Amino acid sequence: MKIIFLGSSDFSVPSLKRIIEDGHEVLAVVCQPDRPNARGNKIEISGVKKLALEKEIPVYQFNKIRTEGVDIIKNLNADLMVVVSYGQILSQELIDLPKLGTINVHGSLLPKYRGASPIASVILNGEEKTGITIMRIAQEVDAGNMLLKEETKILENETCGELSQRLSEIGANLLSKALVELEKGTLVEEVQNHKEATFTKMIKKEDALINFNEDAKTIVNKIRAFNPSPVAFTQRNGEKIKIYQAEVVSANENIAAGEVVLQSSKEGLVVKCGKDAIKILKLQAPGGKVLDYKNYLNGRKF
Repeated sequence: MKIIFLGSSDFSVPSLKRIIEDGHEVLAVVCQPDRPNARGNKIEISGVKKLALEKEIPVYQFNKIRTEGVDIIKNLNADLMVVVSYGQILSQELIDLPKLGTINVHGSLLPKYRGASPIASVILNGEEKTGITIMRIAQEVDAGNMLLKEETKILENETCGELSQRLSEIGANLLSKALVELEKGTLVEEVQNHKEATFTKMIKKEDALINFNEDAKTIVNKIRAFNPSPVAFTQRNGEKIKIYQAEVVSANENIAAGEVVLQSSKEGLVVKCGKDAIKILKLQAPGGKVLDYKNYLNGRKF
């Protein structure tokens, strides 16, 4: 098939790679414009763009695809458009341009967890399973007909970054199957039950602030969900301390939430929560490296 691929994040890369390996003709790759990295001093190009350039595939980076991209995409005369973590909303005109329409690789088991942060949100909510849905793009966010789904168990202590990597590979494999069936005309589309839909929001840095009045399990889920970004944090003497990994431990319930129960490079770093406590395993002081609690507590207090 002649395919136009839209993707911007690392989650997109395995899907683009699989499309190329399967022998489809990628007419163009569309990704978000290059932006400065977190420190703001160097322009970084995405993994999607790097792969496209390596394979000598034309790359387009529209500030607003709905106004800048219509004529270009129309003239490419594609059979199909594939969208994987692109980051812009498409107009109905764009969706309808390819002969076989536009499909999407979404990181949840729809209709649950529509929206911007499905992978982080399933961890935040303590879900035990998630998956990938291949779906038709529709004007309403993540509301299109479902083509294929695959479920996977969320592993114990799995972070958002780790789960995202696993789901990106599952998504690439499922997309490959969907393209074969789409070419054959054997795909059966399933309309979503919109009454069962749940929605996720865009995650902001302030969402990552830990509230020690919450129970330990909720806090550990937040730490997992916000690793590697934006990273859960707490404040100490006006300084932000980032927490990358922690586990639930029991504690005397008469101790106040937020109290440091234990800080020992030999025995651990434990903070009381609304219920139980968390043992902090990896953390980072301002301007410092990510350290395990043993190295952090050598010469420091929490």
